[in-house]
Amino acid sequence: MMDAWLGRNILVTGASRGIGKAICEELVRNGLTVIGVARDVAEIEQAAQVWKTEGHPGTLVAIKCDISDPDAIKQMFTNIKADPDLEGVDVLVNNAAVAMAEPILTGEPSIWKLMMETNLLGPAVLTQEVVASMSERGVDNGHIIFINSLAGHRVLPGNRELHMYSVTKFALRSLLEGVRLELRARDSHIRVSAISPGVVETDIFMKLFPKNEEEGRKYLSERKFLEAHDIAKAVTYILSTTCSGS
Repeated sequence: MMDAWLGRNILVTGASRGIGKAICEELVRNGLTVIGVARDVAEIEQAAQVWKTEGHPGTLVAIKCDISDPDAIKQMFTNIKADPDLEGVDVLVNNAAVAMAEPILTGEPSIWKLMMETNLLGPAVLTQEVVASMSERGVDNGHIIFINSLAGHRVLPGNRELHMYSVTKFALRSLLEGVRLELRARDSHIRVSAISPGVVETDIFMKLFPKNEEEGRKYLSERKFLEAHDIAKAVTYILSTTCSGS
């Protein structure tokens, strides 16, 4: 059913590495048009060339944007609308996030602010803009996917470093439920989904061990965790459900 998304535009945030990059690759492998967004697009541009050389049938377009900045997000959507090759976005994958080892009782408020701006405010503005993009073009069968976390469902007692990150992910879960309710009130058929993985072997996990990277690598080596491509497969599974309507 992925054919239903051919010719449509899928925007993925945090696309330069980890889960976001894996999602982009999976979608491009399926022949889809992907807009990869990150603060640094060099990795995305390089990946686009590699995947093209490997024969992936889809297209990856790199766009630079800091999603912690609402004005930058709004300008990005203005630019997409003005681009005749894009014009709008039909699927949003809210993936970008930051995790810093800043506990509630001893953490630095400026770092908390960065996490809230990236993990919550950014997805909120992105969602607002993508719904507007769909509405302007009469699209009522788009999809918004939030990459949340197990930390958004349970405050993990054994790792105080994660507690403020967990706060942002609990808030993200409230955001997506609010989006569902507001879309339902509009009688909209735009779908909203969430994926909440546990630990995934990515750079963001290693940042939780800022003072002892060796400890982090030891932790990973002793356990079997999810990999980025597992989350990418979940995204394609969600999108493989029937796409109907305008």
